[in-house]
Amino acid sequence: MKKTILLLTTLITLSGCSLLPEPYKPPVVQGNVIKTEQVQQLQLGMTESQVMYVLGTPMVQNTVQPNLWHYLFTSRYTNKDSIVSEVKHLTLTFDNGRLQNIQQR
Repeated sequence: MKKTILLLTTLITLSGCSLLPEPYKPPVVQGNVIKTEQVQQLQLGMTESQVMYVLGTPMVQNTVQPNLWHYLFTSRYTNKDSIVSEVKHLTLTFDNGRLQNIQQR
């Protein structure tokens, strides 16, 4: 009898958890918010400081290849009010301080 009551109480308690709403997850946004217009302003031959003026500081500067700059954007648990970047991954290559290649993924 006691086992039956304990079993029923446990089942009712556990089934009550499924009635709870999903917990709140705040949106997590990381990286550089870059618009297509900003990328269109880039021109081959620009200096590093000119590129930083247009796009800001890169998210990742490669320590092995310092001439390679990565502008990244990621987001999780977003909603309709979250910040969105038009460009998710932009890689810039410099040679002697001048922009040589622009690669967008």
